[in-house]
Amino acid sequence: MSDLKSRFIELVQSNQGLINSLCKLYSRSSEEMKDYRQDVLLSLWQAYPSFREKSKPSTWMYRVVLNTLISNHRKKNSRIVTEFFSEKMEFPLYHDAGSDDGLQVLQHAIGMLNPMDKAVVILHLEGYVHKEIAELLTLTETNVSTRLGRIKKQLEKSIKSLEHESL
Repeated sequence: MSDLKSRFIELVQSNQGLINSLCKLYSRSSEEMKDYRQDVLLSLWQAYPSFREKSKPSTWMYRVVLNTLISNHRKKNSRIVTEFFSEKMEFPLYHDAGSDDGLQVLQHAIGMLNPMDKAVVILHLEGYVHKEIAELLTLTETNVSTRLGRIKKQLEKSIKSLEHESL
């Protein structure tokens, strides 16, 4: 096995949780998730020879995975149906903020966001700073900051609505 291939396999294996979580988030069914995962792996393999290690491998991978998923979503021109995140997905800012029910409501609300806003909030919750999010998603830092402000208001509104529905 070539050195390039073995390094790629190692990178994919060490980041399977990231790949699976994002694919699940953008898919509407387990079959669609498998298709997205296959597309993502192909995109990663095609892009890997040009990876110059100017950023962390996981950062590079995040960018390729998100761009592939957003591109697939646009191609299908379909409405995203809410899917819960996998149990492995961590929400560092909200992890201890309340009950599992509260976390599920947050996950549901995030699932209703458009693909780009979803990517911004996921990266934010993963601990990336505005500059890193901007670089990953090819946005300006100002745009990231503005989006996060709007997303926060949208999530608050969605969470109130979802909590009201469950009463």
